[in-house]
Amino acid sequence: MPRVNLFIFGLTLSVLNSTLFASSYTTFIWTDINSREVVRWEGDTAVVKHGSVMQELVCKIEIDPEEVKRAADSFGVPKSWTTFTYIDEKDLARKQQQLHNKAQSHGIRMLQEGNKFTIDYNWVTNQNKQALTKVAKRIRSTARRNGYRSKRDLTGAFASFVQSMPYRVPADYKINNLGEKILTAGAMMPLETLACGWGDCDSKSMLFAALVQNIGLVDVCFIVMEEHLFAAVQLRPEQNERSIRYKNKDWVLIELTDSWPIGRIPKDRQNAVDLGNFKVVELR
Repeated sequence: MPRVNLFIFGLTLSVLNSTLFASSYTTFIWTDINSREVVRWEGDTAVVKHGSVMQELVCKIEIDPEEVKRAADSFGVPKSWTTFTYIDEKDLARKQQQLHNKAQSHGIRMLQEGNKFTIDYNWVTNQNKQALTKVAKRIRSTARRNGYRSKRDLTGAFASFVQSMPYRVPADYKINNLGEKILTAGAMMPLETLACGWGDCDSKSMLFAALVQNIGLVDVCFIVMEEHLFAAVQLRPEQNERSIRYKNKDWVLIELTDSWPIGRIPKDRQNAVDLGNFKVVELR
């Protein structure tokens, strides 16, 4: 009789408890840090011109709980998929490939090394386009009513919108209606992040990218580090802005976890960028 082996993916699990907005419309109020007049920078501190104020933006956005639920339910891998028996190495490889294919159809990409999962950033940012396009158009209309015209200014309005959401790290899994653990690699879908009103670097960056790309405002890529992620937008860098050169194009960095203007990131993170300790994820 052939030997039967048990294969288990080793993933760290913790509890996720998120609450979605119950109302159909939510009013978002935020200030655009890019609208203040900075005299100079002293390290990570901006010296702002006396009397300079930031533009306040107010936007009423419709959030459909059913669309949010469908988005959340489409993302993640049931933990039960990650444990299976196999007869030999050939059978193991076949079942690993099957898992890889199923996970990929739910926004999770299986890495070859270490039997680990990561987020399929392209899959996530390209989901729920219709709903996110409606949201993005409302934010763009709000910005335009307040005098925003250029691609850079509008990009800043979207970045500050996402930055205004509190930083909070999602857990590595959630529980579905059947009580099953769904592994999510510590991320949320953009509609889910919008509805919850918080997120971490991954979730907030994916929301930002989904919004601006769904209306064709600006191209986005992700700068992925070991424990952090930046968004980067294809704009011409202004003086003293932080950017990278990738495929003969300039990409200006945006820190979305907190209120940082376009092209400014914390000094310790910039040091890592300067050393090349990152990889670029292209979004299509």
